[in-house]
Amino acid sequence: MRLPGAREIAGDLIALTRVYRGGQLPHPSPERARHTRVAVVLGAQVLSGRRPSRTLDARTRHAARLYLKGDLDLLIPTGGLGEHPPSEAEVMRRILLEEGVPEAAILLEEKAASTWDSALLVSRMARELGVDEVLAVTDPLHCVRTVAAFAETGLVAWPEPVYSSPMWRKKWSRRGQLAREAGALLWYRARHGVGSRREL
Repeated sequence: MRLPGAREIAGDLIALTRVYRGGQLPHPSPERARHTRVAVVLGAQVLSGRRPSRTLDARTRHAARLYLKGDLDLLIPTGGLGEHPPSEAEVMRRILLEEGVPEAAILLEEKAASTWDSALLVSRMARELGVDEVLAVTDPLHCVRTVAAFAETGLVAWPEPVYSSPMWRKKWSRRGQLAREAGALLWYRARHGVGSRREL
């Protein structure tokens, strides 16, 4: 396990706090991001009865809107099987189809059990597709860790925050997610920190 540096930790937490307070996510090249034609949709909880959680639903419908506007060519829902079947990715596929996204524009990743798994597995898929940049569709606070995790696998992920997510709109949910993401960022830096790039 690699111990993170103070500068790395401070940078992560400053970025997270800035987003929590309503500031913009780090987005060093918005022009390049506008030309990114592939989006990864990060998974969230599937409820009993094959129902998406409100968070999962919000992320997926946000991605569908981007596709239907003509901003994207391919969507990659990522997320494996949780407490309730089917996989998170499969539930997202169903929502995307309901929204009018064609089957041919959806590529599932159904094994990931964490954000780090998603980064590793989607990065491998991206290399096979010849893709080196993606949009990361997820909750605003989760974007910070997601972008960092994808960077560690060698894939550039531009943040595409879903401000319609209940994890963002409800103050108590946002506060709770801030605490969880701060802890997760510290763990990711220690476990998968800069310089520890690896592949499945």
